[in-house]
Amino acid sequence: MSDALRKRLIDAVPTLSERVTAAAEPLLALRSEDPAFRQLDGPMLLGLARAISTHTETAGFLSHRPALLERLARATASTLSETERALESWAFEDVEDLESCLDALRLLRREETVVAGCLQYAGINSFDEVSRFLSILAETITQRALELALAHVRLSETPSFAVIGMGKLAGMEFTYHSDLDLIFLTEGGADAVDAASRIGQRLISYLATMTGAGVAYSVDTRLRPSGGQGTLVTTFSAFERYQCERAQTWEHLAMLRARPIAGATESAQVTLDRVRESILPGHAPPWQELIAIRKRVEKERGAEKVDTLTYKTGPGGLMDVDFLAGGGLLERGERGCPALPSVPAMLRHAASGPAVEALLEQYGFVRQVEAAARWMSGRGVEALSTDSDSLKAAAVLTDLGPDGPDGPALQRRLVATLGEIRRVYDQVAKAGSIGALET
Repeated sequence: MSDALRKRLIDAVPTLSERVTAAAEPLLALRSEDPAFRQLDGPMLLGLARAISTHTETAGFLSHRPALLERLARATASTLSETERALESWAFEDVEDLESCLDALRLLRREETVVAGCLQYAGINSFDEVSRFLSILAETITQRALELALAHVRLSETPSFAVIGMGKLAGMEFTYHSDLDLIFLTEGGADAVDAASRIGQRLISYLATMTGAGVAYSVDTRLRPSGGQGTLVTTFSAFERYQCERAQTWEHLAMLRARPIAGATESAQVTLDRVRESILPGHAPPWQELIAIRKRVEKERGAEKVDTLTYKTGPGGLMDVDFLAGGGLLERGERGCPALPSVPAMLRHAASGPAVEALLEQYGFVRQVEAAARWMSGRGVEALSTDSDSLKAAAVLTDLGPDGPDGPALQRRLVATLGEIRRVYDQVAKAGSIGALET
């Protein structure tokens, strides 16, 4: 039976036959007699073959999760939406058993990420659907980790505590192995800040500490007021004063991509709305400062190496589009801010027309390349390796090539796309206005 299953997996992705053969061994050794494995066929067999051949740890994980194989065998286009509804009521069996709770969070993230990856790479769900699902998964795990922190931090009085998601999480644009960019707000004075800091520290630990089941998410809190030099938790009123009186343009840019995701979300949303209503109308032209920041980031993090393509921070990378969207909102502040601060929503809120839609199509393609690179590496990388094996695997995951996956074709398209994004970015930078996209 294992030989027949191996052949079926290889036939699904013949261009990666050697990868499939090596990756599938632990899965075949333990699960080849499972009815669910034998029932996998069609798109889901393709999705599984692509997933395990491009990230070998997936096969090892699945080999010990027979129930997960059964879920994959039954998976359909509605699986993600059904899982989203199930996540709303997901709960710990016993909050007092801290070790088991932490493992449960990590296994939840790993299992649902595997399901999402197999569905995307099967072509059953679109990348945008999977990205939204991964964002909801991250929100849910953050909310449950906060519940756990509140249960285990012994306080005489629990302060109001809000978790604000930033960047990709705020815009529901999460992908594989994205970090959680978070800031924490509370209500009250010094005692409340001290208590809330204990909650925040525990929350970070519950998300980011390595256990036997791995890590839930890496957490970055450097977008808080005054960055790493500031306190971990800020009061609502202090956050508002800082944003309105002291924050620099790049901090306003980050603030636009913010959304409360856990805790006192209503109070946090009111604060964010008030800050934006104060800052956006009549904001000083942002482009000169943003362009200088972008150059600095590109120099520090976006330098191309001989064997990589830097799709995030390099010229024409995702950050170019991030800056265009945020800068456009700051320039045209009287238009306000979209409820869901995704890059596409922000850019469309600031400008419209064929050039905007073409840019967003290019942005979507680069995001899919980012997802493929991160799936293959199992971590939040910012560049795609251009060795032939990596390109071939990435081409399989992005489904490129009229006659099948083609690594060189993927590289040519990515280079051309990055060049076109940079051309548009330079056009706006030269004009000093997002209006250059509308001419």
